[in-house]
Amino acid sequence: MIRYRLALPDDIATCVQFIADHPVLGPRYGSAIEQLGTVWRRFLGLDALFSIVSEETGPGTARTICSQVASFVSDDFATELATLPLKWIGPELVNRFLHGPCPVLTDEEVRHANSTDGLNILVWPTGPRADFENLRELFQGSQAVFFDAYRGFNIKRLQTQATHALEIVIAVNSGGWCLRDTASAHVQSFQESAESLFLQPHMLEVTREMAAQRPGTWSSLFFAYRKPGIGFTRSQQRLLSAALQGGTDGELSDLLGVSLSAVKKMWASIYLRVQSRKPSDVGIELDESVHGDRG
Repeated sequence: MIRYRLALPDDIATCVQFIADHPVLGPRYGSAIEQLGTVWRRFLGLDALFSIVSEETGPGTARTICSQVASFVSDDFATELATLPLKWIGPELVNRFLHGPCPVLTDEEVRHANSTDGLNILVWPTGPRADFENLRELFQGSQAVFFDAYRGFNIKRLQTQATHALEIVIAVNSGGWCLRDTASAHVQSFQESAESLFLQPHMLEVTREMAAQRPGTWSSLFFAYRKPGIGFTRSQQRLLSAALQGGTDGELSDLLGVSLSAVKKMWASIYLRVQSRKPSDVGIELDESVHGDRG
């Protein structure tokens, strides 16, 4: 069984080693891999970074098998990454962190962009343990958790680079477009195989405008945005998204990396926030027949 939870500082060294050992990512990062852990820790816990680890669980055991990291980045950096000649994302992120300007947004910049023009999401290339490289469940499960985490944000651009042929297939089938270093325009399909494409400089991305051209895809739903009616905090949003997947409060505390008492306090604050608003103000109807500790 595979479960997903927020990354903790103690996870980073293990996950960086996965990347260093990866036959594709290791060479891409080169010497920049030595500083990746420093960069990762710098942003862990900030609103701009979403970082999860995947664990294989069994009776009384759990071992980390993969990680996924994404961050909100500046408009300039997102545009540069999609401008020829294309760069590998990993080492470019590390280089910008060390030498500036830093492309990852501050908490204040995240709030401002989310309330105005929108946010750019950059998914950092990371890799699983070698023996889980071809596990489709891992890719699909990570994608589902990722989409849930960003549901409700005002997103205008999503970018990443594939580390496996399967990622390209999933991305394109989900509504993504591909930009290659040998072409000047994005395409929805390509002549060469995914097995050869992901080894070349490329960019998988989708914007609001691109998503509008492929209605009904997963990415088109990802860009659906409605201005918040209640105004939950980021921690409250994370709890609500996690709770949609089911699980006890204890399991949610493990997933979110917070204490059980913190989860219960967040539920209490959520109830108070909802109760303070009239249903007509936020376009919802309360079902008074529903009872339980989560309302």
